[in-house]
Formats: sequence, structure tokens, C-alpha cells
Amino acid sequence: MSVIPGYDYVLYGSSWPNPSHITYSIAPDGVFWDHGINNLNATFNAKFETSGIWERQIALALATWESVANINIVPVSDGPYDYNTPGLAQGDPRFGDIRFGGYTFPDTTITLAQTCFPPPNGSTAAGDVEINTAMNFNIGSAYDLYSVVLHETGHSLGLGEAPNPTEVMAIDYGGLRTGLEPGDIAGIQAIYGARTLDRFQSQGIGVGFGDPIDLSKNLAASNHAVISGDSLSSIGSTEYYSFVAPSYASGALQVTAAASNISMLSPQVSIYNASGTLLAQASNPSAWSDNVTASVPAVVPGQRYYMAVTGDTHTYFDVGAYQLVVSLPQSSPPTSPAPTPPAVVPTRTPTPTPQPPPTVSPRPPATNTSPQTASRLGRVTQTTLANLGFNSGSTVEYFDFQSGEAGAYQINAAGASIQVFNARGRLIAQGTNQVNVSNSRAGTAFYLKLRPATSPPVTSYSLSISLGSLLATVRKTTRPR
Repeated sequence: MSVIPGYDYVLYGSSWPNPSHITYSIAPDGVFWDHGINNLNATFNAKFETSGIWERQIALALATWESVANINIVPVSDGPYDYNTPGLAQGDPRFGDIRFGGYTFPDTTITLAQTCFPPPNGSTAAGDVEINTAMNFNIGSAYDLYSVVLHETGHSLGLGEAPNPTEVMAIDYGGLRTGLEPGDIAGIQAIYGARTLDRFQSQGIGVGFGDPIDLSKNLAASNHAVISGDSLSSIGSTEYYSFVAPSYASGALQVTAAASNISMLSPQVSIYNASGTLLAQASNPSAWSDNVTASVPAVVPGQRYYMAVTGDTHTYFDVGAYQLVVSLPQSSPPTSPAPTPPAVVPTRTPTPTPQPPPTVSPRPPATNTSPQTASRLGRVTQTTLANLGFNSGSTVEYFDFQSGEAGAYQINAAGASIQVFNARGRLIAQGTNQVNVSNSRAGTAFYLKLRPATSPPVTSYSLSISLGSLLATVRKTTRPR
């Protein structure tokens, strides 16, 4: 059956700039979350206990999208930061790109959840999910948490609401879901592409014991080999490696499949001898985005060993990128003698020619000393004016600009006292070094008045104006029938 764009899936029009590393986190209780105080953790811990079962439903929903698209998603820690705190839309070190929080919505009988679309929508609110904690969420029955979060995170990744009621991305809650429908898959792949084989598997290497990825050369001169960028592209796929133990090998062999901070994969790693006998195996199916290490106590020089990496959950956690680390920690590779350094030929130090001391031209007097002579900056989303300065402690400079997009703006000028006026001359913000102007419509006019904040005044400063956060477009979705 063919998929119909605009019916089976709808693209919002934005996406994550770095789809290979999209992070997510769960905000702590007590922070402000759009229109309420986050109580998601307390609510779900009371409902589902603290065993991690509800966090796993959120993770599984994200892993479901990762399993079919050319993206990797990883969990990170969160902190005491409110919803849409000014910062980076992606890659902010304080919390995930996609944050989860919840509170009692004012209309507690209609909306299950609502979500912001990806950048450039919002500031740090891009992709964030708001869950109505007043609703009766369950696992395996209405309102199924995995099914709701699967829909919401589709918005987080850039999908709109599909008119086709059978799709996960249909606006109404459609009952218990176990995965994506064809339109959902086609939609997410239209944004990020389909999940592909890694560089080895695409060449038919590493797909079986008969043609493994050979690491013998990697370990010939080093007791530690790291292979990055590998990936399991579907549930049930396995990637195979092999090496001949070098002559210097002795003691333990350790093999690690690492997915932490790389993808949602829950890996299993196995070590075999040349006869195919299993020597060691490690996994942790209760975890995701984790590292597991299998060890053999005594490696034999000259013997061939095989290693296999696969998923261990038989769920969507079996897909994702990872890194393989092979180590012989008790073995010392041979050292090569250090090369003989070249002979050093003495040279005569040249006598420096005396230079006259530099002279600094005086800064010309400012001409933008009143609102009428203000420096016109035009429509601004982000700009920086360098090499500005105050000639004296009484210098005053004016600038005006219009907001290029709707949202909140941040104005920085180190060493300056900043005042911001609207078009009617009313003071709306002031501060030293930095001020923030609250949400405004595109094209709103502002006047800036800058004067020295220090004595003596700074002789050189930069003025920067930047859009701190767009007015976030929030999609209210997933309504109960």
C-alpha cells in the first residue's frame, strides 16, 4: 500500500541540526514548566513506583523512532532549570535537547500532552514535551504512556498531525500502540532518511563468522583497539569481529560494546574461540544506552578469537550506533627504539632593530548621542558591533533596531549601563553588561541608551543583540476519545 504525503504523514518543516546526537532528559520536579510546576516524577513514581518502568516507556518511544530513522538519541542528566530557559536549542550541556516535564493542565479532561517542534521553534523549549499529570496514565491500557509519548516525540522530531486516523501521528489518542505505522515511518524518513548499514556492513563485512571485521593489525602494535561508528540497523542484526592474538599477548582479554552517550542501544557482546565455542558474554537487558564488557581470563598468542555484538532485548532497544573496544590490559606490546634526533646546527641570534613605540590615535567623538542621531541597526535577529568605546565618563550612545523575529532578545555590552526603551520612549528594561527584553512581535522597535558602567570607562567594548528564544509553537495533541 502506497503512503500519501499530507494524509499519512505531515511534516512541520523543521528538524534537529545534528540528528546523529539528539539528547533527552527528564526535568526535576519543582521547576516551572510552561504553565505550571513540574510534578512528573512524583506523579509517576506514585503511580508506577520507582523501579524505572515509566522512564523505560519514555525511552522505548524514542528508541522506536531511532530504529527506523538515520538518527541516534541518548539520555543525559537534567538540572534545576525552568522550561525554555535561555540557551542552546541543541547541545545545551545543562539538560537534554528534548526535555520531559508535566503538571496539571487547566483543562484536565481534554489534552493528554502537548509538545514543541524542533529548532528553530522556541529556544531550549524546542522538542520539549509537557504531560498532563492529571490524566490517568497506565502501561498496557488507556491511557497507555508509551503510546502517548510515541506520538508526542514524533512532534519533537518534526512530524505534524496526520489526517489518517490509523497513524501514530493522528491527533486523537488511538489506543494501545506497539510501534509505528507505514505513514509514520515514511514521514520520519522524509526528514532524516532511513536508518542505514554502517561502513562495514554496507560492504558485506561483519555480517557473519565467515567474513568478520578483522582487528589483527589494530592489535599488532597496541594492546588497545577502538572501532567507532558501527551500528546495528535493525532488530535481530549482529555484527562480527575477529583477531589473531599477537605474540606479546598474555593474561585477560576484554571486549566492550559501548552505547552510552552514543545511542539508545542495549548491547550484548560475546567472545568465541576459533571453534565457535562461547567463551564469555555480557549484557544488561534492563538498561539502554549503556556499556557492557565480556572478559576471557587467559588469551593464547596465535589463536583466533571472534566477537559478536547484537541487541539483547528483542525490542527497539536492539537498534543503534555503538563503539567496540578490544583490550589486552595485562599485555605489553613490543616497543620500537626511539629514532636518533637530527644534529642541531647552532645559529646566530639576530640583533633586533629598535622600533619606535606605537601610538594610539584618539577615538573620534561619538555622533549617536541622542535618540534623533541614534545608530540605525535595522531589523535584527543577531548582530555584533565591535570596536565601540566611551571617550569619557559622561559619554552616552544611542542605537535603535527592530526585532527580526518574534521572541525574547538578549543585549550584551560589557562595561556599559544599558537602558532599553520602546517606540513611545517608555523604559522597559535596564541593567549592567546585559539585559533581556521579554517576548515581542517581529518588527517591534527598540531604542538602546548606553553609558559607562565603570570608572574609568572602558575604552573598547562590543554591543551584541541576539534572539534569546523564539515564541514557541506548541502542538496540543493526543486527545482522548
